[in-house]
Amino acid sequence: MLKATTLIDLLLPAAIILFLMPINPVISSMPASLWVMLQLAFAPAEKRWALWPMAFVILATARTWWLHEMHNPASSEDILLVVASFLAASWLSASRWTLLLKMLLIPLPLIAINLGSPPWTVNSFVGRNPNAYLIGLVAVISICMLFDQHKNKIDYVIPFIASILSILLLWQAQSRAGMIATAAAIGIIKLKDEYSRGRFLKAFTITAVAGIAMLISLKFMRPSSIINAAGIDFKSDLGRLQIQDCYIQLPFSGNNRFIYGIGFEHKDKFCTDEVITGVLEHAHNIYIQVWANAGIIGFTGMLLFMALLIAQWRKKDKYLDPTLSRVGSAILIYVLLQGAFDASIIYWPVTQVFTGILLAIPFCAADHSNNSFSKPDWG
Repeated sequence: MLKATTLIDLLLPAAIILFLMPINPVISSMPASLWVMLQLAFAPAEKRWALWPMAFVILATARTWWLHEMHNPASSEDILLVVASFLAASWLSASRWTLLLKMLLIPLPLIAINLGSPPWTVNSFVGRNPNAYLIGLVAVISICMLFDQHKNKIDYVIPFIASILSILLLWQAQSRAGMIATAAAIGIIKLKDEYSRGRFLKAFTITAVAGIAMLISLKFMRPSSIINAAGIDFKSDLGRLQIQDCYIQLPFSGNNRFIYGIGFEHKDKFCTDEVITGVLEHAHNIYIQVWANAGIIGFTGMLLFMALLIAQWRKKDKYLDPTLSRVGSAILIYVLLQGAFDASIIYWPVTQVFTGILLAIPFCAADHSNNSFSKPDWG
């Protein structure tokens, strides 16, 4: 019989499948949010004082997330769901994390069945970059699993197949942000591994050559576009820089905006920019978006959250399972880089949930006995 935790964790690959299949992506919000709520509700007693109220907030605002009624491209609800997902996953045991990461590779063959010619949007209801963001997360997980030198050969089969499929899906989706962030996260983690073994120079040379080749390949990924050999699309990228400059200046425009920002519910009232790819109405950069929407208070809060993550990695990295450490570190790098390229992190509840969950890896619990749904402590 499957454990209750395993059945609960199957909600997450189900959410990926529903999000990346050619159906209404709103459906995918239900299993993703349900996983978060169950985790919060059955948290250990020492964490429940904080997590139960968070579960109540999610239940009370379920319509907002499940029906995707939040203001886009950024809202206070987006941030709350990322943080709630982070807290929900913070008490998973290391052994459960290992199984959960493997389960997240399950959807790839099912998604590949619908593979189309580039540019393949995977799910036309969603858009290219949010699709690629989620696929990139799975790609990072699968490729990092291939770095473990202590596995039996049979253990490499599933991660190898998942790696090939995820790279193929990213290529077909033609997302520069997804390709660059995935390659950079994997490259940095590989360099870290080789440095610890005293082989940094060789690994750096190989990684640099692979990185240059990947950037050049972006031109071939979109042969009909105006991307140059360095992977730069001047029309789109210059438009993004222009609108980012507008958002950077907003907190200096008066009305206490430096302290509080402009708020999260005014996307059509300030900065817009028409470029060849369409109309840009957000910063395409999560850090600039938070700065504009929440001012110095919100930006400081984001920096504190990032500092918490980095401090926890410095504290626990050497005690984690090597594969779990690689995956978690690479995911952190991937999310930080993606935040600089686009706002895909906060586009949909599914991407918010998976971001929060995977960032919580360094907080995993060592004692598996504290991670059971079968005998919850209701004290």
